[in-house]
Amino acid sequence: MNHGKPGGPVPVADAELAADLDPNRPTRVRYGVLATACGLAVITYIHRVGFATASAEFKEPLGLTDTHISWLMAAFMIGYGLFEMPWGFLADRFGVRHVLAAIVLGGSILTASVSLVTFLPGGIGGIVAFLVVARFLFGVFQAGTFPTFSRMMTDWMPMTERGSAQGAIWMASRIGGALAPRIVVPLFAFLGNWRVAWALIASIGLAWCAGFWPWFRNRPEQMPGVNEGERELIEAGRPRAGQGHRHADSHAGVPWGRMLRSRSVWSLWLMYGFLGFSGNFYLTLLPTYLKAHRHLNSDTASWLTSLPFAFGVVGCLLGGRISDAVIRRWGKRWGRRAVGAAGLTLAGVSIAAVPWVEGVVPLSVLLILTFFGNDMAMAPAWAAAADIGERYSGVLSGAMNMMGSFMAAIEALIIGGLFQSHNLVAPFLILAASYLLGTLCWAGVDARKSLAETT
Repeated sequence: MNHGKPGGPVPVADAELAADLDPNRPTRVRYGVLATACGLAVITYIHRVGFATASAEFKEPLGLTDTHISWLMAAFMIGYGLFEMPWGFLADRFGVRHVLAAIVLGGSILTASVSLVTFLPGGIGGIVAFLVVARFLFGVFQAGTFPTFSRMMTDWMPMTERGSAQGAIWMASRIGGALAPRIVVPLFAFLGNWRVAWALIASIGLAWCAGFWPWFRNRPEQMPGVNEGERELIEAGRPRAGQGHRHADSHAGVPWGRMLRSRSVWSLWLMYGFLGFSGNFYLTLLPTYLKAHRHLNSDTASWLTSLPFAFGVVGCLLGGRISDAVIRRWGKRWGRRAVGAAGLTLAGVSIAAVPWVEGVVPLSVLLILTFFGNDMAMAPAWAAAADIGERYSGVLSGAMNMMGSFMAAIEALIIGGLFQSHNLVAPFLILAASYLLGTLCWAGVDARKSLAETT
């Protein structure tokens, strides 16, 4: 069935119209794939934010300081950053199914390993050394999750639905971030043993993997239940290169020279670096800041850690949907750029005001507005990586996330050190400046031309 020009891709609008008229309309397996990715995004952030929440609880019993906690967060982000591109390359080269299963299995085991820390000899030095290694290795495995998602969405979602799909995935991650403190703190209290509670939290990744690997296939044509209508819908409007996107992508060489000469690629990488520097404050040091420096009790601190992620759900969803809507009306250039820049501007202005408010309510409003703006930029950023990268989206998005991870490691060390010295103003001005630099970088991102088009 082809309602477009002879020999050309089927326009998405025509394919959807055909779906309405034809009793054999396109199947919807792609939404099952998206739901599976969203489920893992929830688990990923329960593990990630859960550790930040847990560290605020076991910090004193284990004799850890703010500096030790910042080391742990930096170790995670360094491992995370170093292995973004290798995992993205593996997903591009060998497909998502096996790679993502290995990522989840390894990350879940490393998450559970933290429960062993109190059985180690060597006092505080041994504890810190073990946790640094465990968090580094956890970062190594978690590094592959979102670059692999990027490749999955490139393969499975129509071009004009990528922003919404990425928005849904990041929305799910924020649901996980919002749930993490509300799961970790009550579970620790209920069981009275944080080691057992943490092992239980780690096990949910293993359960996800047991359901995913037997069912999923790398591409729509390999998946039982996907009909030709859905395959045409997914392929509609994509750039064609060489022998075609569908079969030429898995073994093509990465165009490193073209990638490194691209203004859009560098602007995207730098933008995400500044976003990662500021945004990861919520994943690393916010619980410690609220408890140790705002002197809030565990329950209030857990609520203030959760609420930004809850509103980030809305930011991710709106960012993706608005970006796709702008693309349909005005094209890719402004569809990704304008929404991302608006979000980072809101985030920068909001977080700059944090040191100047005293009450819990105004503090919560500023934290929410900051993370809402942060998350408005997430879906456009990852959709732009898919638009520009196409069949190289795993590598490109991995490099983008690597930049964010390294900048987040620097953030953990700088902000953690300032907190340790009881400087509670400069950290937020630095975070604000980073967001605003990210806004400027969006001006250089143009998602109209794919790296794959001239291969």
